[in-house]
Amino acid sequence: MDQDHGHINRRQFLKTAGGTIVGAALATGSPALIAEQTYSPEYPDDLDRYDFLMPRVKYTHEKREVDKWNVRPGGDANLLRELSSVIRCKVKPIRGAYDWQPQWAMEGQLNAVVTFDSLEEIKKYPFLFMTGENHYKFDRKQKENLKEYINRGGFMLMDDCVVGSGGDFFYKSSYVLLEEVFGRGSVKRIPHEHEVFHNIYDLGDTGLPYMQRQNRMLFFGRRRPQQASLPYMHGQNHGARGVFIGERLAVFLGSTDIHCGWCDSHGYEFGRQNYEKAIQMGINIIMYAITH
Repeated sequence: MDQDHGHINRRQFLKTAGGTIVGAALATGSPALIAEQTYSPEYPDDLDRYDFLMPRVKYTHEKREVDKWNVRPGGDANLLRELSSVIRCKVKPIRGAYDWQPQWAMEGQLNAVVTFDSLEEIKKYPFLFMTGENHYKFDRKQKENLKEYINRGGFMLMDDCVVGSGGDFFYKSSYVLLEEVFGRGSVKRIPHEHEVFHNIYDLGDTGLPYMQRQNRMLFFGRRRPQQASLPYMHGQNHGARGVFIGERLAVFLGSTDIHCGWCDSHGYEFGRQNYEKAIQMGINIIMYAITH
């Protein structure tokens, strides 16, 4: 890190500060095209204090009563805690959130919050996370900023969050949005052989983990156990999809609720193994994003 040049490249910093586990994965990482900022020791901000942040994208849903853009910050908190235990870098924590609580993030609780209304706002961050449950649309300016952000080297993880009897509405809206912005046929299947499934943890056999609620057995006195009826579902498995800029995977789109998986550290909903797989997938995605 050379402060004399007046800029800090966040991905380059991780490349030099990461632990030995990540060293091999970072060895081929290219410099970030975005996420550079003027170094200001007198007035440091979070990009100076921390090596990695995971901003949530704030956007407008078509319905207000469903899970919103800021749903379940405990999932973000769990992932970032697990990430910081794998690599030696300073990750900004999310306070007051763990597993499924609270349902929606409080003001200022998330790692960072951005919108696509301003390119200046989003271009500071090499990685963005967007989740939700319902249909949504971007206006013309937001679409332009999304395209510019991705073409400059940014990365976005988009994960459909399905609860209740809802459908894969966020996934469908995201699919349409990406094809409007990057062209018809631009959303492609990510093969299991792709590096994003192998760089830190080997998930090539299964690809994107699928969060299915575990069947539970209820006991009534001495009667035989009965399977509980499941009032809702999670995840719809369309597999991993993405937008590629050249050979670089720039947008990762999933509908299997890995974010819900991050919330389930005790394995009550999906089982402990699914929690671990969801966390591993999240770490793989982050490490791919900051090295390409």
